[in-house]
Amino acid sequence: MTADRIRVWLGVALLGLIMLGSFWVYEVMRRQVDDDANNRKDRSEPDYYVEQFNFVRLSQSKQTNYRVTGDRLIHFPQEDEFEIVQPRIVGIDQEKTPMTIRADRAIVKQKIQEKPESKAEDQIHLRGNVQVERSNSKLGSHLTMSTKALTLFPDTERMRTAEAVTLTTPRANLNAIGMEADNSSQKIRLLSKVQISIAPPGASK
Repeated sequence: MTADRIRVWLGVALLGLIMLGSFWVYEVMRRQVDDDANNRKDRSEPDYYVEQFNFVRLSQSKQTNYRVTGDRLIHFPQEDEFEIVQPRIVGIDQEKTPMTIRADRAIVKQKIQEKPESKAEDQIHLRGNVQVERSNSKLGSHLTMSTKALTLFPDTERMRTAEAVTLTTPRANLNAIGMEADNSSQKIRLLSKVQISIAPPGASK
């Protein structure tokens, strides 16, 4: 074999190696993209859903019965979270006083530990047109509340929001930014920019 033919074959072999290397790089990149796409798919696609569901549970203190209903319950396996479309939550305490909560959607996160010293508990993150209504009872008068977002802690019967809230009672309107409430102790804490309008006794609202 002459030197010229050797150079030609070496050139062909080198070109073949470059093509194989390029093909290998392409395959590795394609597989990486496919793997990333599959991972994103696993995170974004639910594994099951339930239409028109009805779920009943007790609070951790066993003093309040919660019934949760909605148009659709969707489970996302990657995060192990539930999304509820048009949720409606009704809580009945020992005094038989119902509290109804509605929203456009809700995300249910299970056993979240907010602080190292705190106990893990479920959270329900309500979003969009959140409406809360508590009936009149010997513990307090009729109360309604509206806000954009609200986080519920059903195990400890608490709720909170950092958004603007409006609370209405038979004799008062309250507006504030941020709220924390404890249903078991019937206490509400307004965090900032509180405005109160109180009707005089005997005045109609």
